[in-house]
Amino acid sequence: MCKGMDEWEAQAKSEGRKEGRKQGRSEGIEESRCDSIKALMETMKWSAEQAMEALQIPAAERKKYAARL
Repeated sequence: MCKGMDEWEAQAKSEGRKEGRKQGRSEGIEESRCDSIKALMETMKWSAEQAMEALQIPAAERKKYAARL
């Protein structure tokens, strides 16, 4: 019984780490995109919409990024 619980716990931890890494990568991508949008807005004097268009950010995601600026 204990061995089964140990295996289940190890699997749960592994899955948790995988999910954490996935979430971390996603957050890193979002942060990088925000930084890129801000840089284009500052250096090129573009609007947020122009910067997101240049970066080819999907229209469905643009509200999310506009809220973070």
